[in-house]
Amino acid sequence: MARHWERGDRVEGEYEREKRGPGRGRCGQIIGGERDEVSEQTNIVSFPLTVRGVPSRADPAPTRYEFTEQELAALCRWFSAMKYAFPGTEGVMMVNHQENYSAVGLYNRAGGAPNCLVAKHEVGGIVHFFWSTEFDPPRPISGLSEITDAHIRAIRPPRNEKGWLDPVGWMGVYASRLIATQLQVV
Repeated sequence: MARHWERGDRVEGEYEREKRGPGRGRCGQIIGGERDEVSEQTNIVSFPLTVRGVPSRADPAPTRYEFTEQELAALCRWFSAMKYAFPGTEGVMMVNHQENYSAVGLYNRAGGAPNCLVAKHEVGGIVHFFWSTEFDPPRPISGLSEITDAHIRAIRPPRNEKGWLDPVGWMGVYASRLIATQLQVV
């Protein structure tokens, strides 16, 4: 049986519940009625994570070179369409705060799909987008849609996105992105 977390859910043992009394959460009363029993062992991880031990930037303000929510949505559709057309396609993302860029690369270990990269780079307060394939140097493009929309049109996935859109796979790419925040000397 699937169980969805709801506001007010708590994970605790029988002893803590009896000691506190019915209807009382650790931080006050739980509103919304009785809750199902929840295992004390869980695989829920708090978010946001620090990626590969790199702490979050001191200034959490968004930068112009990081992908916006709209751009991330377009990248999700592009990643999903490429995965639909070329099964086994995987993605990687990197945000580099020293060099002021973000990039998403797609690759397929089995071959048969182009290894490619789109990047967003800020130089002198101006944002530039780039596109490159495995064997070609990066070339400037006017925006992400120049690549993402063209690929999705060429792939022609079904109108019903349920059959090909992969937000879970995309969130895996996004959640495992590498964030470079400081000079790393090896």
